[in-house]
Amino acid sequence: MDNNDSNAKSAEFRSAPPSANSQGEKEDWIGRQLRRVFDNSLSEPLPDDIMSLLDRIDDEPVKSEPPPPPKGTP
Repeated sequence: MDNNDSNAKSAEFRSAPPSANSQGEKEDWIGRQLRRVFDNSLSEPLPDDIMSLLDRIDDEPVKSEPPPPPKGTP
Protein backbone atom coordinates (compact mmCIF):
# COMPACT_ATOMS: atom_id res chain seq x y z
CA MET A 1 0.00 0.00 0.00
CA ASP A 2 1.49 3.34 -0.97
CA ASN A 3 1.41 6.48 1.15
CA ASN A 4 -1.41 8.12 -0.85
CA ASP A 5 -3.62 5.05 -0.42
CA SER A 6 -2.87 5.03 3.31
CA ASN A 7 -3.73 8.72 3.61
CA ALA A 8 -7.00 8.24 1.73
CA LYS A 9 -8.04 5.35 3.98
CA SER A 10 -7.05 7.33 7.07
CA ALA A 11 -9.11 10.32 5.95
CA GLU A 12 -12.11 8.10 5.21
CA PHE A 13 -11.91 6.53 8.67
CA ARG A 14 -11.85 9.93 10.34
CA SER A 15 -14.74 11.21 8.28
CA ALA A 16 -18.13 11.33 9.92
CA PRO A 17 -20.74 8.86 8.75
CA PRO A 18 -23.36 10.16 6.31
CA SER A 19 -26.43 11.92 7.66
CA ALA A 20 -29.12 9.86 9.31
CA ASN A 21 -31.55 10.37 6.41
CA SER A 22 -29.38 8.43 3.94
CA GLN A 23 -29.56 4.86 5.27
CA GLY A 24 -27.89 3.27 2.23
CA GLU A 25 -24.91 5.63 2.39
CA LYS A 26 -24.56 4.98 6.12
CA GLU A 27 -24.57 1.20 5.56
CA ASP A 28 -21.95 1.58 2.81
CA TRP A 29 -19.79 3.69 5.13
CA ILE A 30 -20.07 1.10 7.92
CA GLY A 31 -19.18 -1.67 5.47
CA ARG A 32 -16.08 0.20 4.30
CA GLN A 33 -14.98 0.75 7.89
CA LEU A 34 -15.45 -2.93 8.76
CA ARG A 35 -13.51 -4.02 5.67
CA ARG A 36 -10.72 -1.61 6.54
CA VAL A 37 -10.43 -3.12 10.02
CA PHE A 38 -10.78 -6.80 9.12
CA ASP A 39 -9.24 -7.17 5.64
CA ASN A 40 -5.74 -7.69 7.04
CA SER A 41 -6.97 -10.34 9.49
CA LEU A 42 -8.65 -12.32 6.74
CA SER A 43 -5.40 -12.66 4.82
CA GLU A 44 -3.43 -13.97 7.81
CA PRO A 45 -2.84 -17.73 8.07
CA LEU A 46 -4.59 -19.70 10.78
CA PRO A 47 -2.43 -20.58 13.79
CA ASP A 48 -1.01 -24.12 13.86
CA ASP A 49 -3.08 -25.17 16.88
CA ILE A 50 -6.32 -24.19 15.12
CA MET A 51 -5.26 -26.04 11.95
CA SER A 52 -4.44 -29.10 14.08
CA LEU A 53 -7.88 -28.97 15.70
CA LEU A 54 -9.60 -28.68 12.32
CA ASP A 55 -7.59 -31.65 11.01
CA ARG A 56 -8.61 -33.75 14.02
CA ILE A 57 -12.27 -32.85 13.52
CA ASP A 58 -12.03 -33.82 9.84
CA ASP A 59 -10.43 -37.16 10.73
CA GLU A 60 -13.08 -38.21 13.30
CA PRO A 61 -15.68 -40.65 12.03
CA VAL A 62 -19.23 -39.39 11.88
CA LYS A 63 -21.19 -40.78 14.80
CA SER A 64 -24.68 -41.86 13.90
CA GLU A 65 -27.50 -41.75 16.39
CA PRO A 66 -28.91 -45.06 17.61
CA PRO A 67 -32.18 -46.00 15.94
CA PRO A 68 -35.32 -45.00 17.84
CA PRO A 69 -36.99 -47.77 19.88
CA PRO A 70 -39.81 -49.64 18.14
CA LYS A 71 -43.25 -48.15 18.61
CA GLY A 72 -45.35 -49.71 21.32
CA THR A 73 -42.45 -50.43 23.69
CA PRO A 74 -42.10 -48.46 26.93
